[in-house]
Amino acid sequence: MSVTRAGIANRALRRCGVLAFGQAVDQNRTDAALQAYDEVYAYLNELGIVDWGSTASVPNEYAFYVVALTAYTLADDIAVPDSRYQRIAVDAATAERSIRRLINKSYTRREVAVRDY
Repeated sequence: MSVTRAGIANRALRRCGVLAFGQAVDQNRTDAALQAYDEVYAYLNELGIVDWGSTASVPNEYAFYVVALTAYTLADDIAVPDSRYQRIAVDAATAERSIRRLINKSYTRREVAVRDY
């Protein structure tokens, strides 16, 4: 199963504290969340670490991390309390690395020394 682009946007809005579960949100905030997702997708695509289309559903194993990055991007545009923002920032900090690990099973954060031969 996968999560739609709109689903990612709604989850990011909930994580930012703007949308309660089961509550509808106004179109302006939805548009802002979709824009944030598009920015996150473009960034991840530029890095070459996505394997789904920009309008396609996000696979479940990536959804948590994409929501974290989307919420972080969105948090700058809406009023998010500082304590919530800190939690969002921590999740976003590890999200990109986690996506890299899912895409490339041999990904390591360690730097490898390059030697002249």
